Amino acid sequence: MHYLDNSATTQPCEAAVNALTEAIALWGNPSSVHHLGRTSADALAAYRRTVAKTLGLPRFSPDKLLFTSCGTESNNIAMLGCAAAKKRTPNADGIPGTIVISDGEHPSIENPAVRLSEQGYALVRVPTKDGVLDLDFLKNALENAKKSAAPVIFAAFMLVNNETGAVYDVKAASSLIKRYFPDAVVHCDAVQGYLKLRFTPTTLGADTISVSAHKIHAPRGAAALYISGEVIKRKNIVPVMPGGGQEDGFRSGTENLLSIAAFAAAAESGYANGEANRQAVSELRAYLNERLAELADAGVTQNLPAKRQLDNIASVVIPGVRSETMLNHLSAREVYVSAGSACSAHSKKKSGALTAFGAEDDRIDSTIRVSLSYTNTREDIDALIEGLRAGIADLQKK
Repeated sequence: MHYLDNSATTQPCEAAVNALTEAIALWGNPSSVHHLGRTSADALAAYRRTVAKTLGLPRFSPDKLLFTSCGTESNNIAMLGCAAAKKRTPNADGIPGTIVISDGEHPSIENPAVRLSEQGYALVRVPTKDGVLDLDFLKNALENAKKSAAPVIFAAFMLVNNETGAVYDVKAASSLIKRYFPDAVVHCDAVQGYLKLRFTPTTLGADTISVSAHKIHAPRGAAALYISGEVIKRKNIVPVMPGGGQEDGFRSGTENLLSIAAFAAAAESGYANGEANRQAVSELRAYLNERLAELADAGVTQNLPAKRQLDNIASVVIPGVRSETMLNHLSAREVYVSAGSACSAHSKKKSGALTAFGAEDDRIDSTIRVSLSYTNTREDIDALIEGLRAGIADLQKK
């Protein structure tokens, strides 16, 4: 088997599996006040400190790190919690405020933003042609929001595009927004960049950040949402799912201690070995690029961002062969890649990320995503190239 779909999910590492197995013994409810409950609560606190450390958070901080079930939930808590936080006076056009996102965001940002727009909020999508945030467009949008008295209350920019690997300049976008609207909440969906790029809330200029366990070699079922102490102090985000008050009231529901334990173990391992892991992926990407060049005569190219790209993600175009057809061909050879976001794999819509990137329809229809991990080998890439070579020979339109 040659698994090259690590942006969809990753194989749990040994540390995560061991931690999950050990955590089975912690079957007490962390909210219970008896000994079993307190033991689980102590473990939960330790796991939280471990993940917080990987984000550069000091042990004693007014900032919060909340455990959730997935990146989608974290993103929704941030955006919808911000929209629900305060009573807002609509402007003359009846608009209570403005939401800003990039035009190639993951559906877990795009769809709640659309819902808020249906409730009357202005929605601004910042272009990302060639994988670059259009900061001039953003500046004009902020000036218009200022003039219209529809303040920006929330802005969201992914750190790494999940289909093209483009790395967005979140810090620059945040600085612009804060210049015009100091109280705006700036959110970063860092799910694809977590432990693959070095960052902290300060270096991103982000008030809230989402990360996820199953992208860093832990099982599915756990994620985290960082919320700055300043946002909490201003009450710019409130809970949107009432319940028992777990996770400081922001995410009610009994915590999934097993998945959280595995998350913390994978995060600790990934953080400790980050430099070596990034170097391994960098070398693999160089080898992938070298091997893909052998297929240039067949028209094989990549959707390459103009400025910066994460080495882990390659957006590969095989002209004349539909993505789904090539995926099935490769799968039959036990080579596993994807056509884009796993969350949208069953959608019949064209990729919003590639459309925003500026790719034409025929390129979008023929694009596959190859996503690497430090666990991959050159043999995996060799198997991919041979599979593509055979597929092109059999499937490419003459």
